[in-house]
Amino acid sequence: MKTVPRLTTARLVLRAPGERDIPAWFARATDVESASLAGDPVPDDISAGARWLALARRRLAEGKAIKWSIDQAGVSDAIGTITLSFAADAKAAALGFVLGRAHWGQGLGSEAAREVVRHAFETLALEQVTAEAAARNAASLRIMAKLGFRHVESFIDEADGERCERFVLDADVGTSVLANQA
Repeated sequence: MKTVPRLTTARLVLRAPGERDIPAWFARATDVESASLAGDPVPDDISAGARWLALARRRLAEGKAIKWSIDQAGVSDAIGTITLSFAADAKAAALGFVLGRAHWGQGLGSEAAREVVRHAFETLALEQVTAEAAARNAASLRIMAKLGFRHVESFIDEADGERCERFVLDADVGTSVLANQA
């Protein structure tokens, strides 16, 4: 895949990230609580944004991942990002997302995740989508439940010692859940 497909929902546009997204990414990435909940390191300075964008573009070009910037009508900067990272066998992908704090609790994460999961099953014909979340990240755990993900295990993240939860959503279940939420 060479380009990021544009996805739209009632309130959101998911599009390819670009240089204009670096300041909003940096603001989210330096929010210590948000970075901690996402399991991301806090960057030292905004120059890390160029590396973030280059990595997203390289992973797309290599067919390893699709990263979208999330736009909301009436908001000038991207409110977050959402990513599908493909497994080696290309039949599965891991879902990851992060929203800026000002956009928490509005159902926007669920809306973006629902659209990306729909795209994964209906357009990319994936068989499975997985996700992980810190056990203390109640919002992400709720999103996984809403979308029909099944809890498969609890584990300790070796990088930071955080207790995390792993989920899986198979295409047959995911397609059914998404159809019932339409």
